[in-house]
Amino acid sequence: MRRLRLKFIIALATLILTSGAAFAASDPISDDVPYTEATPEEIKLAERVSAQIEQRMTILVNPVYKAKVQTIVNRLSPYMERQLNYEVDIIDHRMVNAFAIAGGKMYVTTGMLNFVKTDLELAGVIAHEMVHADKKHVIIQTARNDRMTLLAILTAVAARGQAAAVIAASVLHVAIMGAYSIDLEKEADALGIDALARAGYNPVGMLTLQERLKEERMKRPEINPGIFQTHPEVEERIAAAAKYLENTGIPIRRKFALGNLRTSVGEIDSGGFGLAVMIDGQAVWRGNSNEATRAIFDRVAGDLWEFLELETAPFDIRVEGDGTSPDPAFLIKSRRIVTKGELPPGTETLSTLREGVMKVLSEAQRSHPMADYFM
Repeated sequence: MRRLRLKFIIALATLILTSGAAFAASDPISDDVPYTEATPEEIKLAERVSAQIEQRMTILVNPVYKAKVQTIVNRLSPYMERQLNYEVDIIDHRMVNAFAIAGGKMYVTTGMLNFVKTDLELAGVIAHEMVHADKKHVIIQTARNDRMTLLAILTAVAARGQAAAVIAASVLHVAIMGAYSIDLEKEADALGIDALARAGYNPVGMLTLQERLKEERMKRPEINPGIFQTHPEVEERIAAAAKYLENTGIPIRRKFALGNLRTSVGEIDSGGFGLAVMIDGQAVWRGNSNEATRAIFDRVAGDLWEFLELETAPFDIRVEGDGTSPDPAFLIKSRRIVTKGELPPGTETLSTLREGVMKVLSEAQRSHPMADYFM
């Protein structure tokens, strides 16, 4: 009944505006505004929807959060097709969500800011939502839901009145619930990955965030609002994003987006040792605290940071001869990290180093269980 009434209201508004004459512009929704800018209808719709949001939710006035998010927006905006007035406000709510409405206006919740592991994941969220805004996805999805043309939707918005209010409510529902069809979601993922790469961000953050959201839904199945909307296509989206990264030549190195497998060398007081190579704060290899040991440990820690990945298979971490010398070596894939002959006196064995690295790597992989590390 509601749908029939909505169709009648929009159809009536369209007839009033177009009776007796054809639209002058070849693009009926442009209203003579260049495609690179927001249309007047988008601006009006954004004003209506923003007003509803600000009536129902608390907008957080926090200059630090605002600057952090807006900096990412500004860095990504040159790589959108339309140069809209991309702006983001922060909603004070524990719900993990981010959404875009018309004209470049976006919102991110404090729940989302607390959920992301790194700025790379946050940039992935924002890039995805910016593409939704850039491509008018929320208007397209609203038109699909109500079986209307884009022209009818935007004409109703321009006409104001009850039809515009109904459309604004529908747009708000689509945006907050993330109720997009799979084709629009995949487009936002793919174009978002492109924009992230061009802006100098590691776009794998978009993939890791999707994987973690999938895990969160499994842990809390009672949650349904916002970005936790149940999509049967979630596995399809994750697989498509991973495939797109592969096809575009972007290596999937999740540790940067998740902020783990960080290496360092630190002073310790354990088992008679005074120095250790650390990964994520755990000692994986220990030795005496002296200049020679520190030099070796600093080099090993640097190589572990460069070559150890969450995607490293267990059999690629090994101790063996290098084929030209009987001197055993600790290797990651074919990379020789350190040999037995280089070890200062009092340093733990290469096998101990391997065991420590394997233990930390296994723990890091278990902390992010939704990833297909060896695809």
